[in-house]
Amino acid sequence: MKKFKFTIEGTSYNVNVKSVEGNQAEIEVNGKAYAVGLEQEVNTLKTPILVRKEVVTKPGENKISAKAAPMPPSNKPSANGIKAPLPGSIIRVVAKIGDTVKEGDLLLIMESMKMENNILSEKNGIIKTIDVEQGQAVMQDDILMTLE
Repeated sequence: MKKFKFTIEGTSYNVNVKSVEGNQAEIEVNGKAYAVGLEQEVNTLKTPILVRKEVVTKPGENKISAKAAPMPPSNKPSANGIKAPLPGSIIRVVAKIGDTVKEGDLLLIMESMKMENNILSEKNGIIKTIDVEQGQAVMQDDILMTLE
């Protein structure tokens, strides 16, 4: 309901618009109710309704095929690889090929999103290969080095 105050030729009127439907309005002027016809129909905003079709699945569509099943850890090519957790660039390689490392030892320092990140060994082992060098840009999940 909207309230208005009109002054017409010095006389004040308090008008309450109660409802407007199509070209008919119900109003109250100084406490007296009136039904008023409008010259032009008021356009109301209509929000479109999104109608979606029901999803119908085909038989066997929701099953995971053997090809998509996860590979066992022993068969993964990078099971012993240390991967980049984020995209960035290598600032310094601390470990060397042949070094014996324990879980939690610092292997290299990597810059990502203006922050230095220490890349630590995830398990005990011997450094087999170092696949990056200082200043090299790497993407997330790139192999940085491998352990035996």
